[in-house]
Amino acid sequence: MSVLVTNLRAVGQLAAATSPWVPVRGPSRSDDITAQWLTTHVGGRTFGARALSVAALDGTTGTTDRRRMTVEWNDAGKAAGLPANIFIKSSPLSAKNRGMVAALDMSVNEVRFYNELARDVAEVCPRSWYAYAGWGARFLIVLDDIVHDGARPFALADDCPIEHARGLIDAFARLHAQFWDSPRLRGDLAWAKTWSARPGSLILKRFYAKGRRGALELGLPETTPAVRAVSAALDANIDAYYREFEAGPLTLLHGDSHLGNTYALPDGRSGLLDWQVIWCGPGLREITYFMVGGLEPEARRSYERELIERYLEALRHNGVRDVPDYDTAFNRYRLFAAEAWDASAMTMAWPGLQAPENAQAGWRRACQAVEDLDTAAAVASL
Repeated sequence: MSVLVTNLRAVGQLAAATSPWVPVRGPSRSDDITAQWLTTHVGGRTFGARALSVAALDGTTGTTDRRRMTVEWNDAGKAAGLPANIFIKSSPLSAKNRGMVAALDMSVNEVRFYNELARDVAEVCPRSWYAYAGWGARFLIVLDDIVHDGARPFALADDCPIEHARGLIDAFARLHAQFWDSPRLRGDLAWAKTWSARPGSLILKRFYAKGRRGALELGLPETTPAVRAVSAALDANIDAYYREFEAGPLTLLHGDSHLGNTYALPDGRSGLLDWQVIWCGPGLREITYFMVGGLEPEARRSYERELIERYLEALRHNGVRDVPDYDTAFNRYRLFAAEAWDASAMTMAWPGLQAPENAQAGWRRACQAVEDLDTAAAVASL
């Protein structure tokens, strides 16, 4: 699919997202989940299984709508291990957020991930029981409730323990090593596009540019000369900058690897949620995105060398041969920090994507990081 066709599709998805009614094959809201629907779509492959009741617990809304629920199954369902606790992820409630999710094919990407790929990376993601996406960001995914199973999900504003950071580095390395320069990226996983070929890439480019300007216009105390220099360097070099995300070797990326999309398991492992921005790019971009926005400045300064070296060593341990040396990796880290900052700027300029405390935490950390790393100079050197 050409870039032109991809972006025309994004326009169609955007139009569908703003429409009050779009035909769908099934429910696209957690409120529509019934015991009968669960019997058919979750218990359908288990002879005699029947959901007796379903009850909503708590939830949040933002880029998507998220709800935890309990399900009571009959004896056949219980014997088959059907989930008594589920997590529903479904269509954004606001037309504004539906527009972004639709234009970038975020719901389509995540459904494809859970239907086609999740089993290959089961160690780093929750189990899916059902996943469907239609037009205009109308979608619904049924996952295991990892909180009930003892996992701790993190918010972006949380303090990230170093043990969790190490667990995430290991998770990224396992994911990246498995698909490092893999023929599958040109075969059955060709739908995971490179940066410029991603659905809605031209729209995303405009979102970022507008978010950059909007965040600086807020006049926040973190907007230092170094931060303004990063914004100016991106404005002046944006096409060259984005080409760096297509410089090989490439691998499969989670794509939105901020702290708020992660969880820690009781056994010390870490995992990733919200696979809606999955794409094909350089692995160092992923760990940069996490570290810049997710670690408090003191922790990042203290542990960034350890974490980068841990990542490089884990890649080697998992069979990757063309692993860069530390100095090369660190220079890429400095460069990719600009995109992590750019994402935090867009979140600040576009209220509703994150809770205010999460947006502010990511922005504060990212601003300090690009100053510490002299990221403006790294971008300008392009």
